[in-house]
Amino acid sequence: MVRAPPRIQPRTFILLLKTHKLTVFVTLPSTATVGDVKLEALSALQSSVLENPEPHPEVMDEDQSEWQVPPVESVDDFELARAVKAQGRPTGKYEKLDSGVQLKTVLVNWDPVFVQFKDSNGGLLPVKVSIPPVSPEDYEDPSTQKGKRKAEE
Repeated sequence: MVRAPPRIQPRTFILLLKTHKLTVFVTLPSTATVGDVKLEALSALQSSVLENPEPHPEVMDEDQSEWQVPPVESVDDFELARAVKAQGRPTGKYEKLDSGVQLKTVLVNWDPVFVQFKDSNGGLLPVKVSIPPVSPEDYEDPSTQKGKRKAEE
């Protein structure tokens, strides 16, 4: 079996900054640091877009306060993390990214980067993120989903 050479990464990365039900696209040079991404994240987390109501309330959960993004004052109020993967799939665990490290050493182009907020004592809160369906037609009520065997029967 012949392996293809690794794909060369571009000079500019597009990263998906994710928290709660929010995704922000961030474009930075691959030589930028995680600290540079934190500054971009701070700007996004302080923007007026978080003050606007949900454009599609019919698809929102009944308890919207659960999905409200916590307010931040500085880059010290949160950390950035990446998903830990096993066999190419996310495990539901996250590892903190060091602010001084260059992006190209810890991420690849189009990688999602997750915001991990801090509590009042400075401890890290769990990552809270919702990955919505691509379109309303793709949404399936979890209570009606069947396992592979039942779907075949």
